[in-house]
Amino acid sequence: MDSGRNRPSGRYRDQSYEERYEREYEQRPRYWRRPAPKPEPEPELRKRPRRRRRAWPVLLTGCGLGVFLTVLVAAVVVFLAIRSSQGGGLAGLPALGALQTFTHEDTQQIPLTTISQMQICNKIGNVSVMVDPRAAGASITTKKIVHANSQNDANQEFKRIGIEVQPPGTITNALTCASQQAPPTANGTPAAQGNPNSALTVNTTIPNSEGLLHNSNDAVDIAITLPTAVLPSTGPSMLVDIEAPVGNVTVDGLSGALTIKGSTGDVTVTHAILIDGSHIATDQGNVTFNGLLVVPPAGQTSRYMILSEQGSINVTLPENTNVILDANTNVGSINSDFNIPVQNNNGSGPVSYHGPFNPAIGPQPAATLVLDISTGNVNIHKAAQ
Repeated sequence: MDSGRNRPSGRYRDQSYEERYEREYEQRPRYWRRPAPKPEPEPELRKRPRRRRRAWPVLLTGCGLGVFLTVLVAAVVVFLAIRSSQGGGLAGLPALGALQTFTHEDTQQIPLTTISQMQICNKIGNVSVMVDPRAAGASITTKKIVHANSQNDANQEFKRIGIEVQPPGTITNALTCASQQAPPTANGTPAAQGNPNSALTVNTTIPNSEGLLHNSNDAVDIAITLPTAVLPSTGPSMLVDIEAPVGNVTVDGLSGALTIKGSTGDVTVTHAILIDGSHIATDQGNVTFNGLLVVPPAGQTSRYMILSEQGSINVTLPENTNVILDANTNVGSINSDFNIPVQNNNGSGPVSYHGPFNPAIGPQPAATLVLDISTGNVNIHKAAQ
């Protein structure tokens, strides 16, 4: 039986246990109460402000692209117009297919009974001049070399290459040589001029051989053959001026004042006799000389120059050659079959020698042979007896 001690008394008798607990909790002092946790606010999503796109960068980019395309199209139109006006058309453009090599060779006789002066101007191509005792007359063979897509394009390109083989007074086009006069002699006086009535001038004209629209696909090889009967009977007195910036130069059997200027290619002179004022040089290539030097009598001076910027200089002379040797190289060595005292000849720095070509010969002559190269060796050989 319920004793009644656990029952609530009074007016709370009819209330449940939970209701009484809540009532008593509310009547407690404040410091007894545990604060109810505050509900956390729901996070609000911050919306980023919408950036306004500026129109200027887009306009400037579009204008720049438009200007670039306009300039590119104009450049292509001008390029094609120039090639079309010069007869080049679209031949030679790499995008139109692989190019083929075409050649056109022509040989003609030269009506010369004597020759005292020769001038050859060839911008691109090899030059060969040879004295042949078996030849019946003077002749010249020219070979045009072009690169084109078809034979028709090659024929059009052949027509654009001009070759003139005439006496100087009848040359219609301007000579393509950079320098048309031999350098002065050792005395500082201009080189002697040959007889214009027995002169030969060969001039080639290759379109687009320089400048912005440089076209190096075209070239002309020149080969001249001379019989010994047309050479001067007074000895080594010819005036020879050859300029071939791109190509090799070969001269065999000519004697006199030789002025040969190359730029990219080798220069080879054999069986030749050089007189005062001879100047043989190239920029990128080897220079080879095998022949004789005419030493003037006492009281006169003479000078012969053989030069190269990069390559090698090879000179072969007889043992009795009596000249002063002035040999120089910035990077290289000087090698000689003759006993010349060269100091610091290790090939790592500038090397020079100034003295007798053959110290065993005296007295000291008044002729000077200059062998000068920037990068490369100077090789001096003794000719076979």
